[in-house]
Amino acid sequence: MPEQSGPAGADRKRQRQRVRRHTHRTIQGSPLQRFWANRTARLGAMALGSMAVVAWFFSPAWQGTRGPGPTSGRDTVTAPKTTTGQGTQVISAFIEDPWRSQSALLLWRQQPGALLVLQGNAEYQAITYNHLRNRRLWPQDTSKVLRLLPGCDTVGQVTALARMLETRPGPGQLTFVTAETHMARTLAIARIVFAGTGWQVEGSDAETGDLRPESQLRLWRDQVRASLWRLTAWDGRLDGNECL
Repeated sequence: MPEQSGPAGADRKRQRQRVRRHTHRTIQGSPLQRFWANRTARLGAMALGSMAVVAWFFSPAWQGTRGPGPTSGRDTVTAPKTTTGQGTQVISAFIEDPWRSQSALLLWRQQPGALLVLQGNAEYQAITYNHLRNRRLWPQDTSKVLRLLPGCDTVGQVTALARMLETRPGPGQLTFVTAETHMARTLAIARIVFAGTGWQVEGSDAETGDLRPESQLRLWRDQVRASLWRLTAWDGRLDGNECL
C-alpha cells in the first residue's frame, strides 16, 4: 500500500524517525545498556545466575556423594579421633536396631566426656534399654546419655539432632554409628544438614546383622530433602517428622 502524502504521511514519517533515533541511542549507550539490549546475552546471564544458585544449593549434596579416595575402600567412614583438641564430642546411634546402640555405647566408652545420643521413638528406646541392661552394658552414670525421640526416618533424625545441638556447646566432632549399608546415606544427609556449622561429621560402622542394601534413589531423594530443610527448615514430610 503506497505511503500517504500530506500531513498524515509526514507525521508517520517523523514518528518512525524518532523511534529509530531512540533505538539507536539505546544500543549505542553504556556497555550495560548494550548488554541488556542483546537478548542472547541476557538469557545467558540469567542461565548462569540460575546455575550458580543451584550449585550453591546442592554443593553439600555433591560433597556427600563423592567417590572413594585412592587409599580408602569407601568414602563414608573415617575412624573416630581422640577427644583432645576436638571440641564437643557427640556419638549418635539410630536405635531401630539395638545392636547399633551397643556398638555406639562401646565406642562412647572409649571417648571420655563425649555425649551419647540414642535416637528413636519411645518403643525403640525401651527395647534398647532392655537390650543393654540385659547384657550389663547400661551405664550407671547416664549424665552423658541423651534419648532423642523425634524423627520418622533418617532425614528426620539427623535434622532433630541438628536442632538439639544448636542448644548445646559446639561445634566439634559428630560420629554417626549405623549399619555399613546405611552409612553412605546417613553421612550424605548429615553433610548437607551440618554444612557450614563447623561440626566435623564422621561415621563408625555398627556390628549388626541388618545389612539390607540401600537404594541410590533413596539417597538422592534424601539429599534433596536435606537441602530443602537447610533452606527452609522443612524436610518435605507433611507430618512434620514428629513420629513419637
